[in-house]
Amino acid sequence: MLKIASFFNDSGPSNNLLSIVKKYEKEYVWYFFVYKNSPAFKIFQNAKLPIIEIDENSNITDKLKKISADIVLVGTSWQNKTHLEFIKIAKALHIPSIAFLEHWVNYRERFGYPQEFWKENLADFTTLNDEYGYEMAKDLGFSNIIKLRFDNLLDDIKIFEMGKIEERNSLLFISEPTKKVAYTTFGDENYWGFDEFRVCEEICKNMDNFSTSHLTIRLHPSDETQKYDYLIQKYPNLNIEIENPYETPLIESLCKNKIIIGIDGFVLFEAMAIGKLSISFMPSLKRECVVPIFKQNKITTFENLKLADFKTKNSLKEIKSFGIDFASMVKKIANEKK
Repeated sequence: MLKIASFFNDSGPSNNLLSIVKKYEKEYVWYFFVYKNSPAFKIFQNAKLPIIEIDENSNITDKLKKISADIVLVGTSWQNKTHLEFIKIAKALHIPSIAFLEHWVNYRERFGYPQEFWKENLADFTTLNDEYGYEMAKDLGFSNIIKLRFDNLLDDIKIFEMGKIEERNSLLFISEPTKKVAYTTFGDENYWGFDEFRVCEEICKNMDNFSTSHLTIRLHPSDETQKYDYLIQKYPNLNIEIENPYETPLIESLCKNKIIIGIDGFVLFEAMAIGKLSISFMPSLKRECVVPIFKQNKITTFENLKLADFKTKNSLKEIKSFGIDFASMVKKIANEKK
């Protein structure tokens, strides 16, 4: 039985890996290397997967040798670079490595760009889960790209199509740590001219434009749980609900809300894919939404807003037909190794 070792940190790729593991749990021997209290740690722990905790001082080489891994999977991040260490060690041990790419942003930066030799940091194979991301990776010079089925999104689509979660006339705001990321990256909390608090308050002030007074704020996995509690007192005319992402599945949240507004991020793509009205709102021109949703759904102001100006799209057919399944990919790579 093939042994698959993985290192994941961020929530997006971790959730996708979890969907894959649920489908193929008994077909491979799995090992999950994670930093304690990372989004991946919480996701895998909640799923009762056999976690192997590591830290900056861990001897990854010895750990991979000890388990005799046949394949190494890594989730990529543009802030945490430990996946590069796993790729480097896998190459030294002649173990095929596969990097999961998602979210349409900083593809090269995850592997050390703008350093001249960033391509040397690439895994043996790179997976993409949608056509837009695949073409983007090709244009940026990636090689050995595999179109992989998006199991996590496909699982969510099944739940959506069952129709058991009733939609209500409410708006969902997808939070992100804009302020923290701007400071970490640029040393300036207001680098883009806005943060997540301003975005959320602008939404609160303009709820009439959406013909509802019900606002759900879905916290980011790294958000503090009390982050937006002050808004409940500040806007007593609104029915504001704060949602914990570790307690409420994303697809449940998307199904029960009519309109989805965020700054950037994969959730806007998933919302559009299932036919929801998906809007990116950034009150500044210093940052651009990278998610492949309709251009007219990317706005910088609520002035003269008309819901009829936005577009919706159901992309279920394209998503279901994209890529090969995980088992086929593993078989292909294992055969190449021989």
